[in-house]
Amino acid sequence: MKGLTLLTGKDCHLCDQARSLLSEFSHDDITFDEVDIYAKRKYLDKYWDKIPVLLQRERELLWPFDIEGIKDFLD
Repeated sequence: MKGLTLLTGKDCHLCDQARSLLSEFSHDDITFDEVDIYAKRKYLDKYWDKIPVLLQRERELLWPFDIEGIKDFLD
């Protein structure tokens, strides 16, 4: 199972779009957790101006992304 983390922020319309994309992305072996950018200082320091960001281990996919971008990221 591939676990992803979606970094988001409060009142972020781009984050809403990313969340919607991920909800449409239907793969049984894919799960994602949503984490507020303010939850960890390292996230805030690195990504405060880049959210939404999709993370998988040490890899990152910066906005803007689409379904094809997510698929490429996972391959």
